[in-house]
Amino acid sequence: MRVELYKEKYFDNCIEIIHSNIPKYIFPDEHLDYENYLLRKDKAYFVLFNDFNLVACGGYGVNRAQTRACLSWGLVHGSHHNQGYGSYLLGYRLNEIKNKYNDIEIHLDTSQHTYNFFEKFGFSVKQILKNGYGEGLDRYDMVLMKSLKF
Repeated sequence: MRVELYKEKYFDNCIEIIHSNIPKYIFPDEHLDYENYLLRKDKAYFVLFNDFNLVACGGYGVNRAQTRACLSWGLVHGSHHNQGYGSYLLGYRLNEIKNKYNDIEIHLDTSQHTYNFFEKFGFSVKQILKNGYGEGLDRYDMVLMKSLKF
């Protein structure tokens, strides 16, 4: 596996990945927000390759005070779920954050379909918003327990 910083040349691959996760994991209209996110220059976003194929992507952002990081748009192509790519990329992002920022809280939001995945890495649910992303797709706000090491 190989991780690289996102570049514009990966835009179409990343769009294909988000579409492969609609509608179960991503609400249909969310791809528009994702496209706008990819066009931003002020982001830490990564792509993961298995050999030569781009199979996953994900990033994070940090607040100005550098006290809180939020994971953003972590996606694995639907045909590559449950093969370890999401775990690998999550670990990569968590290590990036921990290595660059001292004593920072790490947050994320996800759905009822994937919150269990993040619990395995030490995240705990802080709030659930029924239909938070849209009808039938609940939003789970989660935070990483500070005592964990990666």
